[in-house]
Amino acid sequence: MRERLHSIVMRIEQAIAHGEVDGAGLMVVSQGQLLLEWYGGRAASNLEAEPDVLWPLASITKVYTATTIMALVERGFLTLNLPVASVVEEFDDEERRPITIRHLLTHTAGVPYEAPDIEALLRQRLPLDELLEAGLSQPLDFVPGMRIGYSDLGYGLLAVVAERVTGRAFPELVRAFVLEPAGLTDTWFPLPDSESVTSRLAHVVGGLGAGEPWAMYGATYGLRLGHPAWGVVATLRDLVRFFTHFTPHTAGKLLSGASIAAMTRRQTPESFGLPGWGYGFEIGGGYFGEADLLSPHCFGHTGATGCTVWYDSAYDLLVAFVSNRHMNTGRQEFVRRIAAVVNGVVASVT
Repeated sequence: MRERLHSIVMRIEQAIAHGEVDGAGLMVVSQGQLLLEWYGGRAASNLEAEPDVLWPLASITKVYTATTIMALVERGFLTLNLPVASVVEEFDDEERRPITIRHLLTHTAGVPYEAPDIEALLRQRLPLDELLEAGLSQPLDFVPGMRIGYSDLGYGLLAVVAERVTGRAFPELVRAFVLEPAGLTDTWFPLPDSESVTSRLAHVVGGLGAGEPWAMYGATYGLRLGHPAWGVVATLRDLVRFFTHFTPHTAGKLLSGASIAAMTRRQTPESFGLPGWGYGFEIGGGYFGEADLLSPHCFGHTGATGCTVWYDSAYDLLVAFVSNRHMNTGRQEFVRRIAAVVNGVVASVT
């Protein structure tokens, strides 16, 4: 088994040597036991990929946001069928009144993916509330509940709801309900203005605005927004530590067994196709087609910065891969690279 895992590492090292990806890390946990932790290449021009590197997790952030929302459901602040318009009065119109918390968590609300002019908005370095307002003022893409439409803005709206029902800033809620109880001491949301932290940040090649002060995954603006859909940065070890709370191998769960079961089972109709969505998690297969050999019992998420994390209860297998080459540099190669890692791990362990 370890020899086969080593062959996967060799393929990643070859990809680095050929300039396909810059830096990467891989952890594999089987039946609660660490089988592999590996790092290679460079996370930034002056930073080797190593255990204390902070990787922008992009859309994996949505799992942290969904976990926070479910913590609020458990504490009675929210219900899954709560109409968003009952909390956010700006949504109290005929078109958007049917939207519920459940719709937002499962990407079935019809809320657009992002504002159509998101790059121009980022260039202005607007605060988060103005970014969200610009996007959420757009018409819905479809009638709520009728199909899946992946949405960053929908997860931004979840944070707005959470803030209004609790009177607390959303990053404070994430810290109180996720980061602190899970012991995630090397996970940041938002990225702080601290040289000791920002000096460990991986540079995302090809991300929107890469190298510019307004970069989506940059240390001077984008990652300081605390965007609920793409703003978390973490070490690979902390990412695995967080995900382990959704497996049988961590005592002192973040959420009840009932909440974890609801988050990690399919909540969207089979007729909506793959991937299915739980609450925050992709279920039974990747959005990009990057989980070919995982069973229908798998759940996880991928981030466009080159990161992915999956758990498969059928094999009791957790795999987490981080890298820093954005999907914008080539979607087909991005998917192939991640799929090769995930498929290789599954084939090696099962």
